[in-house]
Amino acid sequence: MATCDNYESAGRRIRYLDKLFAGGQEEQALKEWSEDYEGSNGLPRHDHKPEHLELGARLHALSGHPDRAREIMQELFELHPSWSPSIMKTVFRAHTSSPSVQHHDLANGIYKKLKESMGDKLTLEDYDACFVGFLEARHLYYAKLVFRDMIKEGHLAGSDDLTDVKSVLSRLHMLYRLATDISKMTTIGLQAVKSLPSAYHPHVFAHWMRSAVVRNAPEAAGQILEMMFRRNSQPQTIHFNLLLKALMRTKVVQPEQNPYASKAENIGWRMIEEARKVSVEKLPDVSAAEMISQWVDERKQLVPDDEVMNDQLRHVPRANVTTFAIMMKHHGDKEQWEHVDYLARQLKEGGFQPNAALMNILMDNKCRQGKYSEAWKIYKTFTDVPAGTPGVFPDGSSIRCLWKTLRLALGDQAARDDPNLPRPRELLAETVQWWERCRARPDAERFLIGLAATEHGALTSLMMHCFSYTNDIVGSLVGLHILHQKFDILPSDKSAAILQRHAAWVDMRKKGPVQRSTFQHHGHHKNNLEKMGRVYYILLERRLEKMNSASDDYALTKSGKDGLPLNILSEFIRVVLKRTHSPETIEAMISQAKEEVGVPEMATGDMDAFQVV
Repeated sequence: MATCDNYESAGRRIRYLDKLFAGGQEEQALKEWSEDYEGSNGLPRHDHKPEHLELGARLHALSGHPDRAREIMQELFELHPSWSPSIMKTVFRAHTSSPSVQHHDLANGIYKKLKESMGDKLTLEDYDACFVGFLEARHLYYAKLVFRDMIKEGHLAGSDDLTDVKSVLSRLHMLYRLATDISKMTTIGLQAVKSLPSAYHPHVFAHWMRSAVVRNAPEAAGQILEMMFRRNSQPQTIHFNLLLKALMRTKVVQPEQNPYASKAENIGWRMIEEARKVSVEKLPDVSAAEMISQWVDERKQLVPDDEVMNDQLRHVPRANVTTFAIMMKHHGDKEQWEHVDYLARQLKEGGFQPNAALMNILMDNKCRQGKYSEAWKIYKTFTDVPAGTPGVFPDGSSIRCLWKTLRLALGDQAARDDPNLPRPRELLAETVQWWERCRARPDAERFLIGLAATEHGALTSLMMHCFSYTNDIVGSLVGLHILHQKFDILPSDKSAAILQRHAAWVDMRKKGPVQRSTFQHHGHHKNNLEKMGRVYYILLERRLEKMNSASDDYALTKSGKDGLPLNILSEFIRVVLKRTHSPETIEAMISQAKEEVGVPEMATGDMDAFQVV
């Protein structure tokens, strides 16, 4: 330890301990601070000085010792009541970082003390520190209280400024992430409606109803809509569309006697009838924040509206293009194609501008009818439009629907050779081009969710089956790497099995049907499949030995530190191709495939055909 001369003042001692702690010697810093506090090191006493007590509270808080940090902080303010309360924020975060619910309750006490001590000096940044702390602790009740206080004290929702509106919505959406069930979402919705100005209410109700849709809670969706009427917040088309979705997604024992679906049909057709009565107005393409800002400015609803008006005339709003899409999907699921055709005519006659949701429904309905090339035609018609003409920007579900359609078409003997269908490489190129356009959008992640859905492996399997049907194992290789590098989707559990089955037929795809039948009838296919399995296992064992790992620790669903899942599949494909092609030819084939789909510089594994055995 340094001599006493190094500690002529508390400030110097504090700087020394701070530097010690920041340099990674946390335990030593805490030990020396404790010796200072206890007066056991023979140095000048600093334990009574506020700077030294604040340092102890901060070091213990940062070290994850909330109880000790709180004790020191309490002693600090007992001895020095006028000391800056800023240390409370650090001790607060130590409590919210703890997994203990008791510590979260104590954190709320610290938050109250902080408000009491700082009063009007508490800034939005201070509130945010507490808000984020409770969010990280996943304590919804306390996070809601902080959000309420931000509004009550005038730090949020106090003006029609677009920046202020975005600030409110960003924090509200953070709260939504804690809503793991409809009950929690309801508490958030009630708090938001009570605290926020009326202009925000349609947005709040829409998110609330969307949660009811996701969680299959049709009664909740109906109650939310009823609340909107009672609070004089006239439901708009978006709210009724969400009600339709909630009702139509509800499963019952006897689908033909589904009261929810019948009610949804009734409401949907009434909305469509309303749309027929009036001319279509194109809605402005603005964000939720811009719309709320405009409402606030126009209506000057800058204070919460607690009045409830019951004499509001209730009416069903007119349908928009999303309403038509919902109804077309519903009747398509029931194979009531006459209704679908009628709705399509109404859309055209009404001059509605189509969107991705409608396009997806139209494609899916054609796919259900086995009209695969028409689904592709719909996609091209809506997306390939002349410059200056409004078109549809496809979402992730659009691309997923195309891959599903192609998978079904290639599995259909009557449709697989249809020249109006894209080849797998053509669709892969379309997917790459689509994603390049998406990446420039701020909501790019939303498109990725629509593409891969909840199970990333399903998309991988769809794509690989398409390449398997066309005997394009090189296309599978390029597709797997595109999924990884562009979409962060790794091979699924089924990827290896699909590739092995593909490889077992790779030498027979160009043979006639009689030869292929003989190949399978005599057991050659089964033998070939077993051989492919052994080849794959040998390659896998070899790589695992290099990694000094155990094979039972390996799972294709996990990335592995060195990209093992994708690299082993890439090596396997090259080994299979090397049975009938030279290394030069194999790499040329891969280069050609990359060029065709628009990724000429993309790497396709850690070994080329010259290196594999």
